[in-house]
Amino acid sequence: MERKYDLTKGDVFQTILMFMLPILAGNVFQQLYSAVDTIIVGRTLGSDALASVGSIGSLQFFVFGFCSGLAGGVTVVTSQFIGAGKTENARRSTAVIYMIWAVVSLLCTVVGIVCLPGLLHILNMPENLFQRAYAYQLVCFIGLGGQLLYNVESSLLRAIGNSKVPLIFLIISSVLNIILDFVFILVFHMDVVGAAAATILAQSLSGVGCLIYSFRKYPQLRVRKEDFKISFAFLADHLRVGLPLSIQDSITGVGMMVFQSALNGMGADAIAAYTACNKLETFVVMPMYSIAVAMVTFTAQNFGAKQYQRIRKGMKVSLLSCLFFSIVVGGLIIVFCKPLVSIFVGSGAVEVIRLSRIYNNIEASCLWCAALLFTYRGAVQGTGNTKIPMMGGFLELLMRVFAALCLSRIWGFPGLAMAYPLAWIFAALLNMWYYRKLDKNDFQCTRTSSI
Repeated sequence: MERKYDLTKGDVFQTILMFMLPILAGNVFQQLYSAVDTIIVGRTLGSDALASVGSIGSLQFFVFGFCSGLAGGVTVVTSQFIGAGKTENARRSTAVIYMIWAVVSLLCTVVGIVCLPGLLHILNMPENLFQRAYAYQLVCFIGLGGQLLYNVESSLLRAIGNSKVPLIFLIISSVLNIILDFVFILVFHMDVVGAAAATILAQSLSGVGCLIYSFRKYPQLRVRKEDFKISFAFLADHLRVGLPLSIQDSITGVGMMVFQSALNGMGADAIAAYTACNKLETFVVMPMYSIAVAMVTFTAQNFGAKQYQRIRKGMKVSLLSCLFFSIVVGGLIIVFCKPLVSIFVGSGAVEVIRLSRIYNNIEASCLWCAALLFTYRGAVQGTGNTKIPMMGGFLELLMRVFAALCLSRIWGFPGLAMAYPLAWIFAALLNMWYYRKLDKNDFQCTRTSSI
C-alpha cells in the first residue's frame, strides 16, 4: 500500500518532529480560541461568568473524554493496519470508527441533557453560577456530535500519517471561533451561551472539512457500503483498544469532577484562579502532549511494520525533548505568573492572582512528571495495549480524590493544587514500568489479533 506519510522510514528525530509540529500548532490554535473564550468572558461578562464556565470544565472532560477516548483509541488499530500495508482492513476499520462515533454521540447527547441538572448538583455548583453553567453545558451537549466529528477525522488523518490537514482546518476553525465569539457575545449579547455556540459551530465545520478531504484524498479511508459489514471479532479488536482508553479518560474525568466539587466549595475567586491557571497550563503542556500524540501514531505504524528499534529511538528522542521543555517552561511560569494570569482576569483581581500564584508554583515545579507520563503512555498506547493506561487512569482518580477529600481539608487550596502532580507521578510510574517490560521482551507482550 502506497503511503505519502510513512513514519516507518527516515531519520527518527526528523520524522517525529515533522509529524509533531502540525499537531502542536493545531493544539495551540485549539487552545488559543479556548483562551479567547475565557478572556472575552472574563473581561466582558465578569469573574462570575468566568467561574461559571470554569466550574464545569471537569464535566466537559468527563463526557468528551469518554467519547474521544473511544473514537481516538480505535484509530490505533487503523494506524497499525496502515503500517502493515493492509488497505482493505484499514478501510473497514474506518467504517467501524464511524459507527462508534454515531452511536456514542447520540447516546451521550441524550443522557447528558437529561442528567445535566443532577450533574451540576453533584459538582456542588454555587447558586449564583448555576444558571449560566447549565446554559453553557446544555449547548455543549447539543453540539457534542459535531465536536467529536473533528476529533475522529483528525485522528484518522493522523493514523495515515497526515498531521498537516487537520491543522489547516483547525486554523480556519480558530479564526471563525474568535469572530463568532465577538459577534455572539458583544453584538448579540448571548452571554456564556454565545461562547459555547461559537466553539461548537467552529469545531463542527472543521470536522466536516476533514471528512470531505479524507474521503476524496485517501482510498484507505474511503469507506464503501460493504465495509460496514463487519464481524464481531473485528469489532472486538477495536473495542479492545478503544474501550480501555475511553474508560481511562472517563476515570480521569471522575477524579476531575471530585476535584471540581471541592474547588467549587471554595468560592468564585478560587474557581476563577483555577480556570485561569488551567488555561495557562494547557498551553504549557501542549508541546509535550503533541509529542505524545505523535508517539502513538509513530509507535503504532512501526509496531505494525515490526520496526521495534525505531520505537526505542523514537522514545528516547521524545522523552528527552519533553523533559527539557518541562524544566525550562516550568521555571518561566513561576517567574512570570502574575502577568500571565492577569491576561485572563485583569490586574485588579488581587485574590484571584494570589491563589493563582500558589497553584502555578505547585504545578510548574512538577511539569517533569507530566513529561514522563505523556511520553511513556503514548508509546504504550501505540502498541495497542490500552489496559495499562486505563489502570494509570485509576491511579490518577485515586490521587485526585485523595487531594480533594483529604489534602484540601488539611491545607486548603494548596492541598487541592497537589492533585494533578500526584496523579502525574503515580500514573507515570505505571506506564514506565510496562514500557520497560515491553522493551525487555522485544515488544512481544501485546499485539492486536487482526494485525
